[in-house]
Amino acid sequence: MIRAILFPTDFSAVANSAFPLALAVAAQYDAMVQSIHIAHGGDPHITETSRYEFPAVPTGATQVRVIETIVPKDEDDPAQVIMKQAELRQCDLIVMASHGRSDVAQFFLGRSVAEQVARDSKIPTMIARLYGPRRTTRPIDRFKRILYVTDLAEPSKGILPITASLATKTKAELETLCIFNEGDEEPADGGQSIIERFFSEANAKCGKFKRLHGGVGEEVVEYAGRHKADLIAITTSLGSGGDPKLTDTAEFVIRNAPCPVLCMKP
Repeated sequence: MIRAILFPTDFSAVANSAFPLALAVAAQYDAMVQSIHIAHGGDPHITETSRYEFPAVPTGATQVRVIETIVPKDEDDPAQVIMKQAELRQCDLIVMASHGRSDVAQFFLGRSVAEQVARDSKIPTMIARLYGPRRTTRPIDRFKRILYVTDLAEPSKGILPITASLATKTKAELETLCIFNEGDEEPADGGQSIIERFFSEANAKCGKFKRLHGGVGEEVVEYAGRHKADLIAITTSLGSGGDPKLTDTAEFVIRNAPCPVLCMKP
């Protein structure tokens, strides 16, 4: 399912911190990693203490093939360039870092770029927020628990196939969080039949699921932290017929999750 992964970097320590995650996922699928750097004028974010080079693949750690390319900046903003490059290179996944709420002066890609890609990319995107007060603390090369978040709307199942595939590859437990905002009409079975159909269509096994109510963004983040989740999967920017409240939940999760977040626009 994953043959190529796009890894954007600005050569900063923050951006490069997501590289091990890209390698770990690529190794599971025997996929290649396409590392790209978007040239930005004289690259003012590069300082005397940072080196103008792509992150190195650890010796003997992996056999993943890595292709490195410097991409000229065009009239589009960095997020648009990243999404275009992912399509051009036929990538099945984008892996990149976000620095959360911290102020990292040398991070050109920045939180806003990562969030825009996460919100608008139709290619699944994994955001690893490794800096800030809440950050990934578990080893990102060994998944044990993956959370799939859905509001039961049809577009929310778009992220499920790759999520289920990752759970299978990493032998992780896949748990569903069924979220209900205030005023939402809850099915009599709590969403069990809909979730089972989603999993059936994704050719995946439906495991246990839990219902969350109220301030669901906060509830998802708290649940993920309390149960030591390694990955949260959620659909963003729902189209016509979708509930925009899930988009708000997704953006909150991306900014505050204690683990990487996998997302995509349906």
